[in-house]
Amino acid sequence: MKQQLSTIILPLNFKVSGRFFTWVSLFLALIVMPTPPSFSNPRLPSNSSVLPFIKSSFFVAPFEETTISCKINNVIAKGVSSKEASFFYMEQAEGVFAKFLNMSLEDGDENLFALSLTDVENEKMDSCFTSNIFYGNEHKRNDQNFSNDIGSTVFMNNSSLIFEEKNGESTISRDGWIKIKSCENGKISGSFKFIIEGKISRKEVKGEFVNVKIGIE
Repeated sequence: MKQQLSTIILPLNFKVSGRFFTWVSLFLALIVMPTPPSFSNPRLPSNSSVLPFIKSSFFVAPFEETTISCKINNVIAKGVSSKEASFFYMEQAEGVFAKFLNMSLEDGDENLFALSLTDVENEKMDSCFTSNIFYGNEHKRNDQNFSNDIGSTVFMNNSSLIFEEKNGESTISRDGWIKIKSCENGKISGSFKFIIEGKISRKEVKGEFVNVKIGIE
């Protein structure tokens, strides 16, 4: 029986003073989950010429305005901004690599949105993601995700969203998708839509991000 593997980020309740919301906790959740030993083998080039937009005096990306919009149950969220967008490259099995995107957004009401996706389709040694739709594992179309069948294990694209309200209550959703429209010059653009089943109510969270700068972990 084949094993199907994909990134899993556990629901978290953030109750830190000042509501300091970083991706450290998300990476810890990724690292501590049971995985084969090869999962702990990150692979990032030390030569910045492979990633020319990082600390390179020979490449200057053209100025492009960053815009982010979001709606919660079709109500426009005001003052949405990107807190952080990070890239991580890791070996999943011998010769099989995946790219991870973690993006945190915050609106003017102090709601936090943690978007995450795994890309096993584009294994090139760069920081760009495949222009595709990444369905969450609980979405009805998750079987349309790109997959890499190595015989004993199937690795698949996937995505998720953690939504944290200003009262500190957080909920994870895998019933949705993230669509990458473009990824170049160290910036990424796309859209997302997730259904969040809370303790009391059901929320639809959707939005769009344009020219968000990616940081390298």
